[in-house]
Amino acid sequence: MGEIVRSMRAATFQPKFKMVARPEPSPLRRIGLGMSPDLRKIRAAENVGVGLAHFCDWVKDSVNCPIWNMPVVEQVRWGMQGPQTDISVKKNFGAEIDLFGSGKSPEGIDYVETTMAQPGEFQTHTIACAILFHLEPEPLCWTAFGNAWTHPAGTVGAGGLPISPDVFTALDAANGCLGANVGGHGAGTDFFSSAVLEWGWWANYVSWHMVRGYNLRWKIGQHTNIMDEVLRHSAYMPTNGQEGSSSSSEVDIDNFVRRVNDRYDSLGSPLDFLKVNRIRIGSVGTGAANFGIFRPSNDDQVVGATYGGIDLRSLLKGNSEFRKLSLPYLVKAGIPIGLIAQECDTDQADTMRAYLALSQVGSDFGGVFPPTVTDDENIPAISDGTGVSPVGLERTLDSQNQAQQVNAGRVVFKGGDLKVTLGIKGFEVTEDWCNMLHNNPDLKDAVMSETNIRFGTQGA
Repeated sequence: MGEIVRSMRAATFQPKFKMVARPEPSPLRRIGLGMSPDLRKIRAAENVGVGLAHFCDWVKDSVNCPIWNMPVVEQVRWGMQGPQTDISVKKNFGAEIDLFGSGKSPEGIDYVETTMAQPGEFQTHTIACAILFHLEPEPLCWTAFGNAWTHPAGTVGAGGLPISPDVFTALDAANGCLGANVGGHGAGTDFFSSAVLEWGWWANYVSWHMVRGYNLRWKIGQHTNIMDEVLRHSAYMPTNGQEGSSSSSEVDIDNFVRRVNDRYDSLGSPLDFLKVNRIRIGSVGTGAANFGIFRPSNDDQVVGATYGGIDLRSLLKGNSEFRKLSLPYLVKAGIPIGLIAQECDTDQADTMRAYLALSQVGSDFGGVFPPTVTDDENIPAISDGTGVSPVGLERTLDSQNQAQQVNAGRVVFKGGDLKVTLGIKGFEVTEDWCNMLHNNPDLKDAVMSETNIRFGTQGA
């Protein structure tokens, strides 16, 4: 009996340990750290493919993993805080848009976020599995009328700031109804003209034409293409509003006007935008003694706005945030990547450049900014009509008829952000890993056959 009890106690209190096999390191980490094939196993095997079995499985598991799990190997993002100067448009958005080769300070681009130590080149040997081309235009779109006025040289004192009406005549400017120094179409020294502020939608319009005016081309050497197709097949715009919808509301334009003027001033613009603060209700008198009558108003300082842009994303329907390559490519370090947007449609590209430029002149360049836009190139930016009866008659508040002239053109200001991003997702591998395949044709052929990887460098 005692033997039985002791045996039961031993069974009851005997520690229970279970030998657990040490887990293998994650395949993603192994390939990411540049694990090399085991040459001893390969040499011992009668078939090269048998010796590479586990290695090829790790590579296949890595390149076939969900795209979200792949690290971004290289990425460049241009941030523009408004439209660009003619020089910036010509250099950065000409026949080629080369984000990878731009470096950290491309002329005219406000800021650059880049992972590249050397512009245009991988720093390590890389298996490229996917690409991304993101366009992020300003999400808020609206247009406001106002006026353009000569940028003041210093602080404006009492009486120096002109009124900013919704409309004015040549006689209003000449007779001092807008301010003592207002000229343009009168006797004053300061330029003053009708203007418009386009916020946000110009950036959406730029994006729309960019993806149709350019091909996304990935070239190796001079004549070998990994891809060459219209950019819209790969471009993606992250959502700005609720998925599948946008909304309309009203916004005050005070801070937006200040942002635009600060930017234009920093770039050397001679003009500022003034929001409307008066409504013209008519005039009194005739001839040279005709004077406009204005009442104060804040009606035009709140505008209807659309959140979510012009819905570019639905125009790129089916495109995902990342585009996985049909075949991964092994690209050696120090070789120019060659992934660019290349112009393919001059009409679309010229329209893109026109709306991207401060001067709104497209491919001609050299225009002043902000520009004065008229209905036709042969219409000068002066007041319409003759200024004499019976052309353009206005019934005055004191019941007389007066011929009036108003501006034939408007000065165009643009505001809002635009961001463009180019990136590659995949895995880095060591130089030894790449050299071993380069120096062993049998290994290279076996890896290519088993993993469907292609070598994106001639002579690799």
